[in-house]
Amino acid sequence: MKSKKAARPYNMKTRAKAAARTEQRILDATVALWRQLPIHEITLEAVAGRAGVTVRTVLRKFGSKEGLYEACIEQDAAKMMTKRDQATAGDVPAALRILLEDYETYGDANIRTLAVEEELAVARRILEAGRRYHRQWCSRVFAPWLPEPAAATYELRLLAFIAATDVYLWKLLRRDLKRSMEETQETMQQLVDGLIAP
Repeated sequence: MKSKKAARPYNMKTRAKAAARTEQRILDATVALWRQLPIHEITLEAVAGRAGVTVRTVLRKFGSKEGLYEACIEQDAAKMMTKRDQATAGDVPAALRILLEDYETYGDANIRTLAVEEELAVARRILEAGRRYHRQWCSRVFAPWLPEPAAATYELRLLAFIAATDVYLWKLLRRDLKRSMEETQETMQQLVDGLIAP
């Protein structure tokens, strides 16, 4: 009897760890597919196959495709924010480097998601969360050159910084015009410099 009681907590802990690893594999597989395919082309079968589990396991853990996407949004947004939050207010070159590294990782997936924003509610939620975060990031990083939030000019000034560092500009320079990372950063820097010049 004693041995059974002693083994039980260990088995429960082992099972919990295995379940957490399975869940993480599913989330990682979903993000990897999102970085390769348009969001509407990602199937539960593809996620399950990449994660090495069954579709039933995916559904048991996340409830639906939408539930899986929501969990991915939460996890990946947290990772992205952790990295982008390292940018120091006022240090524009370092902030732009961090931003562009983020765009290099997620930019193509974001652009593909933008293409289906009007059709898919989950795409809208992903993009709305991204827009809110980018606005907050710009308001913090460029705070030294923004008026007080209550000022009449605050909103337009902030919008200018948001536009100068938007993922669409990254796409234009990196994908459409085939510019290097260095040229892309220099272009963004010049746009921001124009905003912060006395």
